[in-house]
Amino acid sequence: NVIWELKEMVDIINNVIIPHFKAEEKDVYPEALRLSDDKSFIMGMYEEHNILYDAFAEFIASLGEENLGMQVQQGDKLARVIAKSKYSEVSEAPKNLDQPPEKTETLHINKEALLRSGYQIIQLLGKHIQKEETQLYEILNKK
Repeated sequence: NVIWELKEMVDIINNVIIPHFKAEEKDVYPEALRLSDDKSFIMGMYEEHNILYDAFAEFIASLGEENLGMQVQQGDKLARVIAKSKYSEVSEAPKNLDQPPEKTETLHINKEALLRSGYQIIQLLGKHIQKEETQLYEILNKK
């Protein structure tokens, strides 16, 4: 089920994290620049977004388009199967109930790029969120 978890992470990156970053860049960061005495901190936050955008792109590319395309074709069918199954209330329901497990040799995953970009995302995103919750929060609440 690891490939399915990785595909879900791609969905989270594309549908949650990147739109969140874009909204911050449009509204939050300009306001923080206006209120802050430390412009370099806010510019550093923008730069972290850029580094994370690159890491996201590498992470997604490392999975290969052919692997991600399968999710689009079968995603709705799988969701319906899981919703009707006895596993629907289980937090770790099997995600490939209607097909045999994928053989790793057919996946064409760039494991080195996946590990490198995944590690970079985990490390930087955690620090970035912590800065937003502390330093950025303080700047925005000076009003």
